[in-house]
Amino acid sequence: MLLLNDNFLIMKKNTLLKIAILLCKISKVFFILLFIGLTTVFIHLQLDRSFCSSKELDFRTKTGDYNYMYKWKVDTDEDFDNIFKFDEIKTSSLYMGYFQLSVILLVLFLSTREFQKVITSVKKFKTFGVTNVASFRRIGKYILIYAILTSYTSVSFQHGGFKGVSISFTTLFLALVAFIMAEIFKEGMLLKEENDLTI
Repeated sequence: MLLLNDNFLIMKKNTLLKIAILLCKISKVFFILLFIGLTTVFIHLQLDRSFCSSKELDFRTKTGDYNYMYKWKVDTDEDFDNIFKFDEIKTSSLYMGYFQLSVILLVLFLSTREFQKVITSVKKFKTFGVTNVASFRRIGKYILIYAILTSYTSVSFQHGGFKGVSISFTTLFLALVAFIMAEIFKEGMLLKEENDLTI
């Protein structure tokens, strides 16, 4: 009876891990497709911005535990609503925005890949290894980079601009958790090595 329970728990664990690995693979494909879509839109904007001429950018959707937004306009009779149109964005800001979003997608892709490595090693019963310690440390660094990239927004328009700061303490907490997990896995690895030497 005990053996049947153990087999059931192992099967359940393997099923959950397989689902987690599948979700990681789907997420990675999703990030790649998002990057392709972003690049397509970016290239199209270089060729023709008129298809976005009536689109007004709204910066109030920025979320975080701390938010600060600042809008300005140069000496012009233009109304605020007419300044912050998509086709009025300066080319330099468009490039910076593309670069920022591309790096964010890259960081999310790399974080997911590292997490998939950890899950795969757990599935293969190689939980406490040096690779998992390194993976969690990388995840922590990637989350910090993500937090920095998403915390600041600056967009310059022909007759004005916008700057915003948004800090998410949840994201910073996740980075801390990743570094703590790295230390826990490191201690587990050292204990495993001591047990192997004792045996």
